[in-house]
Amino acid sequence: MGVNNNIIKVEHILCEGSFGSGKYYGYNNKKIISLVKISTKKNIYGIGESLVGIYSPELFEINTKYLSRFLVSKNAREGLKEITDLQKNKFFINSGLIKSILSAIEISLIDIISKEEQLSISKTIKKLYKLKAVQDDVNVYASAGSINSTLGDLKKDINRSKMLDINKIKIRLNINKNNENKIEYVKNNINGFSIDLITNSFEKNNNEKKLIQFIHSLKRIKNLLWVEEPLPLDHLLKFKILKNKFKNIKFSYGENFNTYLDFLSLLELHKFDYINPDISHLTISELIKLGKYIENKKLKEKIILHCWGGSINMNVSLHIASIFRKAIKMVEFPIAEFSLNEEYISDCEIKNSHVKINPDNIGNPSYLIENYSGVTVKKKSAFKFE
Repeated sequence: MGVNNNIIKVEHILCEGSFGSGKYYGYNNKKIISLVKISTKKNIYGIGESLVGIYSPELFEINTKYLSRFLVSKNAREGLKEITDLQKNKFFINSGLIKSILSAIEISLIDIISKEEQLSISKTIKKLYKLKAVQDDVNVYASAGSINSTLGDLKKDINRSKMLDINKIKIRLNINKNNENKIEYVKNNINGFSIDLITNSFEKNNNEKKLIQFIHSLKRIKNLLWVEEPLPLDHLLKFKILKNKFKNIKFSYGENFNTYLDFLSLLELHKFDYINPDISHLTISELIKLGKYIENKKLKEKIILHCWGGSINMNVSLHIASIFRKAIKMVEFPIAEFSLNEEYISDCEIKNSHVKINPDNIGNPSYLIENYSGVTVKKKSAFKFE
């Protein structure tokens, strides 16, 4: 069906929604979701999401226009080949902001093919990349709050997580603050939790010493799942010291990385227990390559998919996790109060921390385009650089 269904238009769309209580780090009551909409000759359109637009919507717009030249007049499958070829440009397109936009374009093209073939996203990916059977549910953990969240905020997050029947949660902590009350409450009120560490001004505030003291305080917590982003990027070489000192604590890294080799180095050179790729930042084709590597090496469940965006990111993350059950341990499931995600969350069937994958759902959810684009498109970023 897609052979004569050529692409006629590539658009950037920014959707802005109310977000949290206004205390989330870097945001002013609002959060932007950046989408790529690709329209075809036969009136089929696909939607993809890019992580980078949350932080830099202006650059998202400019570079989406630039990349559209490689897609217009081609069909969706030819577009996917262009994405593969563009990623071979190691000096320009293989990482960073443009790679993140390529991720959105790739998701949008897969969405088109899903609608052409009348298949779910997972079955479309399986068919395109010749992968194995799709599972019918995915293991998730809840994610909400920020380093500025109070104990009261954290209690609300845990209550919502339990209401959704998700018994694992990620909390965000700043090691320069007293976190004892938060940790004590979380460990006693949910089955498992991970900690996302904020380690800003690392050298200035003597954070290396504080970090070791903090992680030492976690050693006897039985339901601690892992510690995420324990070091800032420019101190990553020190992770070996940290890992040798705390052999019984699991560590993860990589939400800001977006190449296959980045994640390979985290696994093989730095020896992290888990890696955190985000499919709205790392292309699906490279995530598949990573998943195959992990499965072939029999490393088992090394990926914890990062997801801090909108419903397109959530949907595709869940679908691809249903394919790589041996490589992907869990998917982050953001439950923060965000107006653009509420409809998707309410549509999900969740039981005992597992989201059911509906094989009859064709393509990505379209209500963001239908209900939020146009009126809420903003030219100016809602993100405040602090």
